[in-house]
Amino acid sequence: MPPVLETERLVLRPYTEADIEPAYALFEQDPLVYRFDPGFPRALEQRAAIVRRLIAGNEEDGEGALAVTLKDDGRLIGQAGLQLYVMPWQPFATPEVELYYKFGSEYWGCGYAYEAGRALIDYAFVRMRLLRLVTVTQPANHRSVRLLERLGFRLGPAPAAFKPDVVGILTNPAVGRPAS
Repeated sequence: MPPVLETERLVLRPYTEADIEPAYALFEQDPLVYRFDPGFPRALEQRAAIVRRLIAGNEEDGEGALAVTLKDDGRLIGQAGLQLYVMPWQPFATPEVELYYKFGSEYWGCGYAYEAGRALIDYAFVRMRLLRLVTVTQPANHRSVRLLERLGFRLGPAPAAFKPDVVGILTNPAVGRPAS
């Protein structure tokens, strides 16, 4: 089960069944939110199936989806997490851990995605001791590209299977340092 992570303003916690309707309202009723992922609105039943799959897919090692809520009132404002991902690099595919996120548009520009991303990066590098994180976004998703740059990801062209997307890579700063 992924941990509960707290930041100054947020609580990142595993999804529950009670999150289904708020997630539907947040992610499926605003074209700005679903424009890049998946490109269309899902029905309530589809969002319910996704949330239930996210609940069931949470792993003991910390991998999984977290509901992002406001610390002061518990309101769901987005989701973020870490997931195992096979990147089709050339000439070989490699297993990677992907940082992902999605927030309701009324919460854009408030620093919440950055705050949640930093918490997950710290968790991934300090507690899980991962070597690196990857993420994929579309070049036209300017907000996502800027967020990844602020989080320190090195951006470049994605593998051919993801064109025209860009991939971000963030290496653990402890890599190459002597073990303490």
